[in-house]
Formats: sequence, C-alpha cells, structure tokens
Amino acid sequence: MTIGTWHAPRPAVDVFEGVFAVGGQFVRLDLELGGLVNPPGSTDPLWFDPFAYGDHPVYGFVEVDIDADNETGGELDAPEYRYLGSIVRFGGHPSDEVFHERVALDASAFDGIWNTEPQVERSGEEFHLALLGHLFGTIDIVEIAGNGDFVFDAGETWNIEAPWFHRAHGYESFSLASGGAVAGEYAPPSYARFRHDPSADTTIVSVVFPLTNLGSSLMREETVQPNNSDPSDQASVLEALVDLATSAAFLDMFPTGRPEEEIIIDWYEKDPESFLDPTQWRMTALLGSSYTAPDPAGEFFVWSDAHPDVIRGDVNGENGANDDDRKIIGEHILEFDAADGSPDGMVTILDFATDFSVFDVNHDGYVNDVDTLLVSVPGDLDADDDADFADFQRMQTCFSGSGIGYTDPLCSLADLDADGDVDAHDVKQYQQVLTGPGGDGSGSN
Repeated sequence: MTIGTWHAPRPAVDVFEGVFAVGGQFVRLDLELGGLVNPPGSTDPLWFDPFAYGDHPVYGFVEVDIDADNETGGELDAPEYRYLGSIVRFGGHPSDEVFHERVALDASAFDGIWNTEPQVERSGEEFHLALLGHLFGTIDIVEIAGNGDFVFDAGETWNIEAPWFHRAHGYESFSLASGGAVAGEYAPPSYARFRHDPSADTTIVSVVFPLTNLGSSLMREETVQPNNSDPSDQASVLEALVDLATSAAFLDMFPTGRPEEEIIIDWYEKDPESFLDPTQWRMTALLGSSYTAPDPAGEFFVWSDAHPDVIRGDVNGENGANDDDRKIIGEHILEFDAADGSPDGMVTILDFATDFSVFDVNHDGYVNDVDTLLVSVPGDLDADDDADFADFQRMQTCFSGSGIGYTDPLCSLADLDADGDVDAHDVKQYQQVLTGPGGDGSGSN
C-alpha cells in the first residue's frame, strides 16, 4: 500500500495523472496486488456474479484512521468483514497495543452490543476503501486500455466510478450530513483505476479523492463551495471531518444517551484541518476473493491478505511464537476438548468459517496438536525443535505443487508461506530455516 498527498495538474481531465507532492489537493491510495486481479462482481446471494469481470476478483476493505485515535470511528454493523474481526484467522494475535484488546478471538465477539469487550466495532476508522462488487455496473466502467468486452485482461486499464472511498458507517446515526442515500451518510462517487502491468505481472488499484473542496471544485470545474455537510455536490475529506466536529458539538449540547455516540463525541475538540496529511493516517487492510457458489446465509469471502500481518503461532499477541503460546493452546484443548461433544484430544470448531478461533493456528477448523507444533522452529515437522534432513524428508511427502492443496493436516507444518500448498516456494524457504540436528533455529548450524 502507498498513500500520500497527490497533485493532479489536470484533475478534470485525468485525476490519476500527477505526482505525490506536499500541498496537493488530493489523497491517493495505491494497492499493488500480485498477478492479474479483477474488479469485483456482485457476491449478493440473490445476484451472485463475482467473476463478472474475470476469474480473480478482489474484495475487502482498507480502513483509514485519520486522527490516529481508536476511540473515534468504527463500524457498528458487520465488523466480521473488517481487520479486527478476521485478523486472527491468519494464525496469530496482533501485538500492537492499538489492536490487541479489540480483535475478535472467535465469533462470540460479534454480539451486536457496542460496549461489550472486545470492542471489535471500535476500530478508529474515519474512512474506508470498499472493494465490493455491488457498488457499480458496466455503465460505470471506462476502459482506458481494453478490448471492450468488460473482462479485465492482462495489460488493461479501467476507470470505475462508484462510492469506493467513503466515511465510516458508524458515524451515520450521529451525523448532520445530508444528501446521501441515508441520513448521515458520506459516500460520494469517486474513481478507482485498475491497471495491470504485464512486465511486473501486478495489478495496481488506485483511488484518488479530494482532500479539500478546492480539489473537488477543480475536478468538477466549478467555483469552490463552502463545507456544507452535503456529499452530493462538492465533497472532500475535510468536509467530512468538519461535519464530524459540527455533529459532535451538537451532540455535546443534545446528547442521545446512546453509548454508541462515544464513537463521535471526541471530534468536538478536534481541529479537522490538522488531519489532512495522509502520510500520518493509520491504515489496516483485509483483502481476499469470492467463493465460487453463493451461500443463502449471506456473503462469505476467502481472506488472503492482511495488514498489519501477525506472527503465525503468536496466539497471546506478545510479538513472538514460543513456549508460552504452545502452553496456552494446550490449556485451551484441555479445557474445551469435551465441549464439542467428542473428547478426542482436540477442539472441533462448530459452524467453522462463520466461527473460528485464535488457537486454530492453521485455520483448518480444529484446535489440536498440529496447532501446537506450528508454534515451533519453522520447518520442524517432527517436533524435536530443529529443522533437519529428517524434516526435509517429511516435507517431500507433502509436496503437492503450486495451487494444489494438501489433505494431511500435518503438511501445514511444511507450508512455510501459509498459502495452502507445499511447493517450490516452501522448499526455498526451508533452505533458509535449515538448522541441522539440535539446531537453534537461527540458520547458522
């Protein structure tokens, strides 16, 4: 991810043409994704067409904490689709104190009650980039470089107009903003550019959004309008923040009595103009793709990338996977072994996928000895605290090839890059962690 202040000399013609520069009137956010990645189609179970624009659609959210204050901002609805709601699915617990006490350790965190621990809804987000397919249709796509078939192919560049970048929904009930689809919403249309670079085989997803109404006026070729809390005309980050400060001042005089108003009330004492440097914004990301078939219970995604990442096996969030983590996983197995109705030395996560557990390090739906073994020397497949030739022999039996999943849960120990297969990439990483018999995991033996 790259974010910064963006100067576009001709924003009405091409807002993506320009340079990162202090004093620019826009914020630009770039996501660099490996391979050919397509714009997302709809994942609504009733209108399921995720692969409308290609076989590798990207979904998810980049959340932006503009004031670096996790007491303000967040999402009251569906926090399971955000960083705090799913990061432990990646095999560890964030160590950063900003997130440590707020992450969902399992699905019980999603109780719909704002002020219960952990406060997974209270992420601190002011704005987010929403990569969702229902936001746009083919009428919103301009193929800058493409063959016109509405399938995003290698080497193509598309501009798509939709409400990609907008303010956190948690503010809506307490905001004075008008002009959106619902009261308090601040979600004006913006442009996202999908550009595939064949030489590097990467896809860059870029969003440029006005920091001030001056930037918005230059895009629209209009006279600058004052901040009016209305995203349907000139819209900007500053206008959205000014609305938060104004709304918080109103709430200070006329409180609602609802605990959820804490999400906005601290904006009463903040100066919106002091938060217009994007390099100081704090960001989290949760990205993935779609399943191939709809589920009538709702929308489900295959999460594949997160930022900040976690250390696999660090289940207590103390910035390292060690004996303490192994002990905690073992204690969890002892305590809940029989709770799933089968005392068999492991905990089966009922309703897995909807539910999960921080102790399920390899995310296979079971908390068992495999998860304990993962909290060890990388490449140690026989639990003797080294990575040697005996482990390499075991690794060979797990070798499946790129993109081909393994069936033996123990093979997750050989999946050193945690991508669901054991291939040449894992063998290369294994060579880096090889210690020899009795080694210390430093790679120096």
